[in-house]
Parts: sequence; C-alpha cells; structure tokens
Amino acid sequence: MSEKTGSRILVIDDDRDMLKMLEAMLVLDGFSVSLCSDPDKGLATAAEELPDLILLDMVMPRKSGLEVMMEIRSSPATSRIPILFLSAVGEEAVVVKALKGADDYVIKPFKTLELEARILKILERTAHGDGVPADRPAKLQRLPVQRGDETLLIPLPEIYYFEAAGKYSYANTRDRRFLTNFSLGQLEERLPEAGFIRTHRSHIVNVDCVRKVTRDKTKGTCVVMADDAETRLKVSDSQLHLVKERLGL
Repeated sequence: MSEKTGSRILVIDDDRDMLKMLEAMLVLDGFSVSLCSDPDKGLATAAEELPDLILLDMVMPRKSGLEVMMEIRSSPATSRIPILFLSAVGEEAVVVKALKGADDYVIKPFKTLELEARILKILERTAHGDGVPADRPAKLQRLPVQRGDETLLIPLPEIYYFEAAGKYSYANTRDRRFLTNFSLGQLEERLPEAGFIRTHRSHIVNVDCVRKVTRDKTKGTCVVMADDAETRLKVSDSQLHLVKERLGL
C-alpha cells in the first residue's frame, strides 16, 4: 500500500496490468492504494483495512465480481463501503444487477479523467469523502513510475527536475531518468508548491536541488541543477521573477 495521503482505495482485479495502471493513476491523485488480484484475498483485505472505496472487476476466476459484492454487502463490517465496478461487460442485465448493490459502474476501456471524476463523486457523497476536494487532487508525496513490470514509488525529494516528453514527462533523479505517464500540467497540479516550481514550459524543478543560477550564451537565465550532470535548464522570462523570489535572489 502506498503512503497515505488521502482516502484509501482497494482495487480487486485479476488483470495485473490493470492493477499497475490503476495504482499509478490513484497514487498520483494522492490516494492510499491496496491491490488484490485474488477475489478471496480482496475480501479479506476489505475486512481488515475497511477502505473508503473498492474498485471491483466483474469477471474473475473462482469468484465473480457480483459474488464478491454480495459478500461485502452481507458483512456488517464492510456493508457500507462504496463499490465502483470496472468491467468490460456492458450487457444491460449485468449492469442493472451490479448497480443494485454498487455505487457506480464503469465500462473498460475507460478514460482516466472520467474515472477520477466518478471516484471523487462517490467519495463526496459518503462520509468517507471528507478531505477529498472535488476541485483539486491531493498533493503527492511519492511519484509512481514504471520500470519493466514494476511500479516504483520515488520519494519527491529524490526527484531533481521534470522535463516534458510529448504529452508525458521524464522524472530525473541525481543520476537516473524515468518516463512517467503524466504531463507536466498534471504534475504541476499535484506537486507540493513549497518544493517545486515551473521554470519553463518544458521544465519543473525541485527548488532544493538548484545548485546555482547563471546565464547562457544568449544572456538568458538558467538554473544549474545539483545532479551528476549539472544539468542547465532555461528559465523563461515569464517565470524569472517567481524563480528569483523562490530562490531568495
């Protein structure tokens, strides 16, 4: 489970790729996340952790999502936990049956922003939704990045700067670079304001990792990072005043 920064979400799905994708998305939004690929383990985790929301797959081996939901609803300890189905099954009869006990039903493949909105809506209308604002996501403490089949959770102080990479971005540590699944705009909304600042449309830097401020050949301002490569990043004119203020210049 990730470090708790917001509401707790349990994901029960036998598709491990789906679990990794959902973990990365939810951790970025500031949620604490537990993952279960086995329905029975998911039931045990729900009873033990009492999450604020359960994301539940419909078609799983040994036990269907409907059966899992019925067991959750039949236990006094877990009966009031909101459930959101994530399923590739779109048959009306199945959806209607699911919604007799679940709070929402989202058909795979889904759009990330739509799922985020539905999660927040459920949390808003339950007692568990306290502290989860609808208009801004919770701030990050660690960043999820993919490395092969693993999802790494990198503490933010270890990230020196972010750089744009098309619609995604790279997270750069002292000596490594990781491709994230998120744009600079998405990260900017979720990074702690005290630690990071936008220096350019293509860069966000960790203020504590700036070694010095200098000029480039065109007399433009650059920040030199404290990473092994002493990376130079341009500061745009529009951000210069804010950068100087944050660096105490």
